[in-house]
Amino acid sequence: DDDDDEGRNRTFSVSPDSQQCYCEVQMPCGLLIAVSKSDICVFQADAVVNSTNEDLKLIGGLSLAMLNAAGHQLQRDCDMYTSRYGKLRPGSAIITEAGRLPCKHVVHAVGPRFSDTDRQTAVQRLSSAITESLNQASKANCTSIAIPAISSGIFGFPLDLCTHTIANAVRDYFENWNRNSLSKVYLVNNDDKTVNAMVQAVEKVFRDMNPRSETPHALSQRHTYRGRGNRGSSNQGGRPERTKGWKNETFNDSESDKYREGERRGSRG
Repeated sequence: DDDDDEGRNRTFSVSPDSQQCYCEVQMPCGLLIAVSKSDICVFQADAVVNSTNEDLKLIGGLSLAMLNAAGHQLQRDCDMYTSRYGKLRPGSAIITEAGRLPCKHVVHAVGPRFSDTDRQTAVQRLSSAITESLNQASKANCTSIAIPAISSGIFGFPLDLCTHTIANAVRDYFENWNRNSLSKVYLVNNDDKTVNAMVQAVEKVFRDMNPRSETPHALSQRHTYRGRGNRGSSNQGGRPERTKGWKNETFNDSESDKYREGERRGSRG
């Protein structure tokens, strides 16, 4: 119990109560990546990403929640874009004002429907949606952006593959983009299962940069996960103790590495 209390009270860079941080890592370029458990509609960042459809109709899920929080102007801005330029394609993104949301901008990103195409194309399109979201935020001179698990809901993208793809896309983007206004990227969700998948993805993709991590306390029975240096931890290496079969649930290491190389060659926008 003492160890559990210690884990919950550890101090990360994201300190507000509504933005519980469970993982953070800093890249050599200075960018901070953090995984936070929060309602993205109230998250404190310059830009937040809305996972939306090709028509930019904010009618369900995260889109509807953002519309309710931001006000009707958010939908009017989206309608103005589609009336002028038409539908968006999967893998693309636009930016609008944020209405009553606490952020400055909303980036509307269209992720792929996993069943609409083959696996590799779906991964490439999700990577492109992340890249375009980062591009839009940078062009608006944002210093921070919050990204949800795009396409992992009704679009059917397997959660572990989704979060791994997002983490890969963030790393690749900032390893190959020198001039950028962004200094913080937050991976955000208010669901323990998704937050845990985000933590595991960041631990894996950024393992050579020594991320500091812990899982939400509610998941302690599912995944034993301690940050580096936690007293009393049975996992001294600070690595996640994954449940049996996790590695093969959605992808394997060689498969994900193959996707990452493909993303580096073809998905930057």
